[in-house]
Amino acid sequence: MPSEDFAAYVAAAGDAIAGADRARERPLPPEVVSDRAPFELMPDPRRCPSAADGRQPDAALLIHGLGGTAYEMRDLGRALVEACYLVRAILLPGHGTVPGDLSDVDYRAWIEATRLAVASFDGDAERLVLVGFGLGATLALHAALLEPGHPGPELVGLVLLSPALGPGPPLAWLRAPLLYGAVLPAGRWSRLLSDADPVRYESLPRDAEGQRDRLIAELDAEAGPLQLPVWVAISADDAEVDAGAVRAWLCRDLGGPRRLLWYASQPEPAADCPFVDERPSNASPDILDFSHVALPIAPGNPRYGAKAAYVDCAHYYWEAATPSWFVCMDPSATAAISEVRRGEISEANLRRQVVRRLTYNPDFAAMVEDLLAFLADPPQPRDPGSDDHG
Repeated sequence: MPSEDFAAYVAAAGDAIAGADRARERPLPPEVVSDRAPFELMPDPRRCPSAADGRQPDAALLIHGLGGTAYEMRDLGRALVEACYLVRAILLPGHGTVPGDLSDVDYRAWIEATRLAVASFDGDAERLVLVGFGLGATLALHAALLEPGHPGPELVGLVLLSPALGPGPPLAWLRAPLLYGAVLPAGRWSRLLSDADPVRYESLPRDAEGQRDRLIAELDAEAGPLQLPVWVAISADDAEVDAGAVRAWLCRDLGGPRRLLWYASQPEPAADCPFVDERPSNASPDILDFSHVALPIAPGNPRYGAKAAYVDCAHYYWEAATPSWFVCMDPSATAAISEVRRGEISEANLRRQVVRRLTYNPDFAAMVEDLLAFLADPPQPRDPGSDDHG
């Protein structure tokens, strides 16, 4: 769990990550351990002077998604530290070791880890922004709404990427294979894959999804009004969370400064919601739309970026003997069959195209510029009586 001594927490988490794989006699390379672990980034004191009492004026807590690790928040962390934020990213309990560890975690442990991480900034920063992705965004919102009296610096904003605010649409590829009934012992796993990705679980226990849903239910049942500045980005084509519910929540239920970047492959029906900036997600010919996992990742990311060696074809895992698997993994070997496109692994995309799941955000730089401008000067909300929410 995070502590006041954040450096000690980072070191202890690294030991736990390395120890879990040594126990399986599959020791991890040091760089993988480091990538999975929580991290802290300090702003350059030459450009970013501290306050008279030694505290940093601004800080950001980064919280990753379900099955992920702190790695998926590194690109955002680098952007924020360049903007003079003190940055800390945590590793949620059950993550970063082996997927089975998520079977034994209660969602309240995630809440407690978030609370302790917020408290770790006490005495180190004047103002704090919570930055979450997926499950991490839900935890950030939970902390803002249900724990307003937290110790630590003043909470001044939320940055939510692909927040999980409802049960969401199940992934089509998890429903399709009939083999799942035979290979998943007692229904314990929502998905059981090879876990070839070194910094993110590809397998996921059903218990973990259940704990996420309990967190969302608690948030829905007990949430009150929120006046904080809230900046959100989401893909309309997201296959893991309910993008429409997120848009409706931001447009109808919030009272403070707010903004939504809405990435869509198709124009949305006209809706007069002044807080939404609709952006195309298929501007590139080889990209169909943006996937859930893409938003926090920069195109230059060495693991998931545009030129990275890793390709996400896990949605064809149970069809490994079919042309779709081979084309996805190596399109040059079977180019006559199909051209690969990148995007979300939605039913519509998979019906018409061999799809590699998009693992990075082509609009990352513009997205970061937008969120930093919002945090620097949140627009004042309109009079609620003048809003035509859509």
